[in-house]
Amino acid sequence: MNKQPQFIVVNTGKKKRAVMPTLSSTSSNQLSEEQDNWPPSLKEYVAHAFENCLPNNKKKLEKQLKMIIQQAEKTNMLNVIDWNERDLPLACIDIKNPNSSQLFHKKAATTIVSKMGNIELTPAEEKKRQLRAMRFQATKMGSPTPMDIDNELTPSMNDVIVGTSNALEKPYFRLTSAVDPTIVRPLKVLKKAFKMLRRKWKEESNYSYICEQFKSMRQDLTVQRIQNEFTVRVYETHARIALEKGDIGEYNQCQTQLKYLYKKDIPGCEDEFLAYRILYLIFSQNQSEINAMLEEMCDIGLNNHADCIQHALLVRSCLAKGDYHKFFRLYEDAPNMSGYLMDQFVERIRIDALIVMCKAYKMGLPFSFISKELSFDSIKLLFKFFKEHGIHIQNKNILDTKSALPILLAQSKNYNKIDIKGQI
Repeated sequence: MNKQPQFIVVNTGKKKRAVMPTLSSTSSNQLSEEQDNWPPSLKEYVAHAFENCLPNNKKKLEKQLKMIIQQAEKTNMLNVIDWNERDLPLACIDIKNPNSSQLFHKKAATTIVSKMGNIELTPAEEKKRQLRAMRFQATKMGSPTPMDIDNELTPSMNDVIVGTSNALEKPYFRLTSAVDPTIVRPLKVLKKAFKMLRRKWKEESNYSYICEQFKSMRQDLTVQRIQNEFTVRVYETHARIALEKGDIGEYNQCQTQLKYLYKKDIPGCEDEFLAYRILYLIFSQNQSEINAMLEEMCDIGLNNHADCIQHALLVRSCLAKGDYHKFFRLYEDAPNMSGYLMDQFVERIRIDALIVMCKAYKMGLPFSFISKELSFDSIKLLFKFFKEHGIHIQNKNILDTKSALPILLAQSKNYNKIDIKGQI
């Protein structure tokens, strides 16, 4: 005769209800004591799980919950995980995510930045985990442990790490404990590694490999507190490679650190990266920071900057005025790697420009004219753009602006918010 699970009353802060059966390997009293240490969100999570579980699945749910809680306890994540945002275990009736394949699966709209065992962590949870690790390290070392802009743990202010590793290649991993000098490369070795990585990038163009190696190099520079021209060169090179591959999150991490290094008067390509920063703020639609930057630049005089900065300022001015014709001419003549950043928001501008054109030309517009105005390399690419945005081509020569306008207005709403990984 099968023994039925005994239910334990959990107080969720709203009302008491029977929610969780006694786990097979744990006594009822012991589990009750463990539940006293659970955060309220976990108690609510367990309660919600049993409310959405069919009677014949409760045994299966019990095992899955046990795995989830044990994994969270084992990795010290019990109070870090946002249980209110977790999908329910597979045994539950999960209408929102019936095809969920992992116990710790996050909702699709949530960005995952790392994993702890089976647990996928959101940016907020990863930050809480790092802060927890920092507090632990500070207790061991007897002093506070700061975190630099690049999100790498650094040694305490009383310690200076000097690496002893001679390895040119080194995988990247987040630091959660005291730094071991034997796995950190000194400046001399880092310079050799940098030369090797530049050669490999030209020969192989393997971005996943290069990105990991540069992140590892940045970490070695950070933990040794090396801030010199070489440091700037490493961040500038990684930022350019990230731009070329469209990795805006990684570029933004490099850009943030470069801004800090330039302020310390360490020489580098400051004008070039100030131009990129202006374009990046246009992409992220951060108007308040653009205005603050313009106020600072007015002290020097907007006309006294390098050509690349002047180009970025003209881009901002064109968009502020709605001068789309001039914007696309600037897009075609973008200096340095500004074109890669403009690629990130040119689609949004094309939609805005088309809305203006459709309102102005109600009798239709030739595709040849649209293609030239919006800087498409061919009519074929223009048709592809229309197809991707739900605009059907009825006449091969002329766009029906009347039918296209409501579709474009609906599409423009998709660009109201920018979700940028790695934004700081």
